[in-house]
Amino acid sequence: MESLKGMRAIITGAAQGMGKGIALYLASRGVDVAICDLKKETLEQTADEIRMKTGQKVIARALDITRESDVKGFVKEVLTSFGALDILVNNAGIHPLKPIEEIEGDEWDRVFAVNVKASFYFCKAVLPAMREKKFGRIINISSEAGKNGGTVAALHYAASKGAVLAFVRNLAQQVGADGITVNAIAPGRISTAMSGAVSPEENQKFIDNSITKSLGTPEDIAYAVSYLASREASFVTAETMMVNGGTLRD
Repeated sequence: MESLKGMRAIITGAAQGMGKGIALYLASRGVDVAICDLKKETLEQTADEIRMKTGQKVIARALDITRESDVKGFVKEVLTSFGALDILVNNAGIHPLKPIEEIEGDEWDRVFAVNVKASFYFCKAVLPAMREKKFGRIINISSEAGKNGGTVAALHYAASKGAVLAFVRNLAQQVGADGITVNAIAPGRISTAMSGAVSPEENQKFIDNSITKSLGTPEDIAYAVSYLASREASFVTAETMMVNGGTLRD
């Protein structure tokens, strides 16, 4: 969308998979992007690829998004470099595949820290600048598992993604009068490293249950992000966009 041109975005968990697809697509639409991830080498390779393919400005930083001080420092750097911030995509997430009997308390806390608390840190950090500008687009990546419990999703992952949906609905009410929209995207099974962690048979169950008879791609999620991030989506907030090939008909 042409209305994205000139915007500035932060995308978390952007070294690979959906985050990389989102960052690359937004940059191709004229958005300067700031990307972060724990995987420093892969992140730098992604940043170089985005620069080469799009010519947009890219900031790439390896950081622990569960540390509020790291998040604040990154957001401050982005605002100093870009001058403003229009879009935040909270994409980073982890999904240890374990039954309830094998989930320890520390791992439960880690999943919620990455999948939920980090989004809180980023939203809290970017909102002053967005409120001052009277414009902002916040998009949190949830999951089909947050709506229906998932097919092979672990308990802590599904619970964290359900929390993301409630987070979005509440925050949208707090910031709507400031020209800021807050929405969620709930992907189905996407062809990424995460879907590659389960057996082909498990992925086939998803394909068989889908209307499109296929897995999704990172680009499918990027297209949805680009709409919700656009100026045209100013009247869409507190919503969850299902991008799943028809596996969950809500």
